[in-house]
Amino acid sequence: MFADARPLMQRVIGDQAGEAESWIHYPVSDVVNGRLSARWFYHCHAPEERGPGEHGHFHLFVGKSALPDMVDALMEPPPSDAKRADVVHVAALSIDYQGLPTGWFSTNRWVTDEFLYPAEDVIALLPDLDFRGPQGDPLVNDWLTAIVALQVDDISKILRERDRHIAANGVEPEDRGAEILSSTPLNLETLLD
Repeated sequence: MFADARPLMQRVIGDQAGEAESWIHYPVSDVVNGRLSARWFYHCHAPEERGPGEHGHFHLFVGKSALPDMVDALMEPPPSDAKRADVVHVAALSIDYQGLPTGWFSTNRWVTDEFLYPAEDVIALLPDLDFRGPQGDPLVNDWLTAIVALQVDDISKILRERDRHIAANGVEPEDRGAEILSSTPLNLETLLD
C-alpha cells in the first residue's frame, strides 16, 4: 500500500484492479526508463492459472544493449519472430490481492519473448537497475527500483537456479512445458532486516 491507500496494482491498472483483463499488459506499451532501458509491465493470468493468492505479477527487464557485446545469449528468439523486443528478462514479481509482493520467479525464453542471458551477466546489472523516469507511475517506478535493490540476493538466487535448471534438464527455449524455471517466496517480515 502507498500513502493514498491504493494497492500497488491499482496504481497501474486503475479502479478495475479486481477485474483486470487476463494477459493484457498494464500499461499497454510497457514502461521504459533509464540508462539500462529498464522496462516493466504488470499483467494477470486467468484465475485458474494463477499461483495461490496471486492477483498478477510484474515482469522486469533490461534492454539487450545494457549487456556488453562480448556476452553471448544462452537463448535467442527465433529469427522469424518479428514482434520481439530486444529485451532481457530479469525476473517476475508476484503480487497478491492486497498489492503486496509474495515472491520472485524466472521464466523460459519463450514466455517473455526475450534474449536469455547467463545469470551472472544479468546479476552484474542489478545494482544499476533503475525504473525511475518520465514514463509510468512515479511511485510504482520508485517502489520497483527499491524492491530490486533490497532483493538482489533473492533475484540472484533465482537467476542462478534458472541456469542450473536449464543445464541439468536440457531445457529448450521454445519448450512450452517449461514455463517457470525457478522461484523463491518473498518474506516481508525479513525484507528490511
